[in-house]
Amino acid sequence: MKKFIPIICVISLLSTPFAYAESGEDKVKEVVGTFVSLSASDQKKVEQDLLVASLRIELDNKDARKVQDEINKAMQKAMDIAKAEPSIKVSTGNYYVYSYDPNPSPTPLSREDQQKRMVWKGSQTIDLQSKDSQKILEIVGKIQDAGFAMNGLNYMLSPELAEAQKDELLVGALKKIKTKAELISKTLGKSGYDIVEVNIDGSYMPQPQPVMMMARSAKMEMASDSMSSPVAAPSETDVSLSVSARILLKP
Repeated sequence: MKKFIPIICVISLLSTPFAYAESGEDKVKEVVGTFVSLSASDQKKVEQDLLVASLRIELDNKDARKVQDEINKAMQKAMDIAKAEPSIKVSTGNYYVYSYDPNPSPTPLSREDQQKRMVWKGSQTIDLQSKDSQKILEIVGKIQDAGFAMNGLNYMLSPELAEAQKDELLVGALKKIKTKAELISKTLGKSGYDIVEVNIDGSYMPQPQPVMMMARSAKMEMASDSMSSPVAAPSETDVSLSVSARILLKP
């Protein structure tokens, strides 16, 4: 549900000479009038429409080659699963492999003994995003079932939806600016006004919301060995826009 917050207008008046050059003439003509600066800001909450998931495969082994080979195979399988659904955008993330001592000795060891104790650990991530939440959740469940762990599952506002919402706010803000300009002109007994400058600034706050929920009952474990799909529900994002204008009141 979209919630609208009333637009706030700020007004300042300034009487000052205004100079400009007329077309085809070298002379500068000076006009004295009353300038009015107006500003309006508005924001509303918009339901997030883009679901983003990140999963990782993490393996360890005494053999560095085997670790990398298994990660490569797992990533290929995950990519095949994800790419089978056209509505999902797929990309890969960080891939790293390092060695560590799983049981460090309290006493110094020879280099040879240290090498014997070392284990190789590797990890790589796969990132998915889609506006079709049901499809992406199904795919995420399949990738989890293939041995991947969840890094994060978040809803966000897509850039295109944010732009569309800012366009709506812009229309409303400009109408308010115009209404205020007409009111000021009439109240001060002026014949009208000219808008000489308009500045627009719009923004939105992504506010990714962690929404992953996982539940597997004992009954489900017995019925099937496959991983159940995670559950997600969108939150809301604040979209805001500010407009400032400078008008010249006619005599």
